[in-house]
Amino acid sequence: MNCWHHDEGQDLDVLGTQEMGISVRRRGAEVVSLRWRNPEGEVLGLLWRDGDLADPPRFWKSHAPILFPAVGGLHDNQSRCTTGEEVRFPGLHGFLRRLPMDLAEVAVDQGRLVYRRDWDPETLAMYPWRFRFQVAYRLEGRSLEVVLSVTNHDTRPMPFQVGWHPGFRLPLRPGAGTKADCRLTVPEEVWRLGNDDRCFLDGTRWPLPGGRLVLAEEEWDRTCMLDFSAVPPDRRVVAIQDPDGAMGIEVAFPDMPHLGLWSDAGAPFACIEPWQGMDDHVVQEPFDQKVGIVMLPPGATTDRHVRVQVWAGPPAP
Repeated sequence: MNCWHHDEGQDLDVLGTQEMGISVRRRGAEVVSLRWRNPEGEVLGLLWRDGDLADPPRFWKSHAPILFPAVGGLHDNQSRCTTGEEVRFPGLHGFLRRLPMDLAEVAVDQGRLVYRRDWDPETLAMYPWRFRFQVAYRLEGRSLEVVLSVTNHDTRPMPFQVGWHPGFRLPLRPGAGTKADCRLTVPEEVWRLGNDDRCFLDGTRWPLPGGRLVLAEEEWDRTCMLDFSAVPPDRRVVAIQDPDGAMGIEVAFPDMPHLGLWSDAGAPFACIEPWQGMDDHVVQEPFDQKVGIVMLPPGATTDRHVRVQVWAGPPAP
C-alpha cells in the first residue's frame, strides 16, 4: 500500500510504494532520497548521500536539483538577449533550485507528487518573463518518472533551458566495488562536445562509439558534455551498473537532446544529467541563442520527461 507524509521539521514530503520511495525537499522540489526495496527486503538508497541533509565535509552538497531557466553557467552569471532583455542568476543552473516550491497535488494511490512555482517580483528581477514551472514525480514499479513542465504566462516568447541533475551513489550496492569499476553505457550516434575548465563550450565535437564509456576522474570533474540530438528518442537511454552486474539503473530522457556526466574527482557518486541546453560558449552568445534554448510562445506549455529505472541482474535487451 502506498503512503505519504510531510516532515515539517525538515520540510520534506515522503512518499512510498511497495518497491520504491522518495523524499522531496520543498526548497527547489529537490529529490533528496530515492529508495528501492530489493527482493530480499533490503532498502537501498540510490542517491549520493541519500536522505542526508547535512552539508558533507567534502564533495557536492546536493542530491538531485532541478535546473531552470538555465543549464550550466553564464559568463559572470549574466547574459543578454538579442531583443535586449537581461538575465542575472545567483550561480550555476539558474535559480529554481534555490527557491521554495508549493506542493500542488498529492495522489498517494497513484504514487504521485506535483510541485509548482510561479513568477513573482523576486524572479522577475533575475529573469524578466512571467512563467509557471511544475514538476511531477511518480513512482511506478521499480521506476521514478519525472515530468518538468514550463508555461509562458508572458506576452512575449520566453527563452529558457531546463534539466535535472541527479547524483547516484557508486557503486549502487555497498561493498560491490569502486566507482571506477562501474560500467557506464551510452547508445550509438552520441557526440561529445569539448569544454574548457569552466565548462564553457569550445566549439569542438567528436563522435563516441556506442557501448561502454570510460571516464577518468579528471573527466568526470571537468564534466563530460554529450549531444544526443541524432539519437532516436526511444534510444536516449544511459545505463550504469555495479561492477558485478548484479544491479544497475537506466536513465531515459526521450525529449531531452543533451546529457551531462559529472562528479567531484575521487567522490563515490556520478551525476547523470538530462539537459535541454548547455553552458555558454567560451565566447558568449546571446541568451536566446544558447545551445538548446527553447523559445516558448506566449500561453504555451511544454514538457520534458525523465525516467529512472532500477534493475537487478543484466538489463533487458
